[in-house]
Amino acid sequence: MDQRINFVFLHVGEDTRPNLLVKSIRKYFQNSYIYQCTDLISKEIDGVDKVFRYDGDIKNLMTYRLEVFSLLNIQEKAIYLDTDMLVINKFDIDINHCDVILCKRSFDLDNLFNSSFLGMDLSEYQNMTLDDVYPFLACFTVTKSSDFWKEAFNILKSLDKKFHYWYGDQEALKIIKAKNIFNIDTVKESIFACLPEQIDELNPPQYYSL
Repeated sequence: MDQRINFVFLHVGEDTRPNLLVKSIRKYFQNSYIYQCTDLISKEIDGVDKVFRYDGDIKNLMTYRLEVFSLLNIQEKAIYLDTDMLVINKFDIDINHCDVILCKRSFDLDNLFNSSFLGMDLSEYQNMTLDDVYPFLACFTVTKSSDFWKEAFNILKSLDKKFHYWYGDQEALKIIKAKNIFNIDTVKESIFACLPEQIDELNPPQYYSL
């Protein structure tokens, strides 16, 4: 029998996309075990194996996300996904050679970063490219243990509060990579978090973002 594969996602509020994500995981990974991390009141998504509820500050979604992943405390291989993704192929991720696998940005690398996104003051990144500012996406991450999320959460807590609401996960990923705390490998966004309009028919992705 195939080894169980852990999938984890965070979902709070009302949205139909997590249902599609869960169905797509089940289609290609019958041996999957799916965790839904959420607050105390959001509905359980059909098809998940375990709901992990935490009464944290969902208004600061970035800190809540990293904290709840660390508190879930999975001490074995797990794949953490955003809820606007779909699995479209079966695949195998080997993490025996590293501690963490991050998703490396593939598209629009030379585009200038929007330093006033959502009205935020990110002037420290003005005139920098998207690849310079946030080379790693938080939508697809594979870890060997929860130690990675504990470190990411501790890093984010020390940052400016503006990152607690948005961009904090990507900020923490970038800092962890630069500090060389973990043995980190990467996969390409074009294969593991591809937008539909970016799909290369000759090299189909494993996931795409809705």
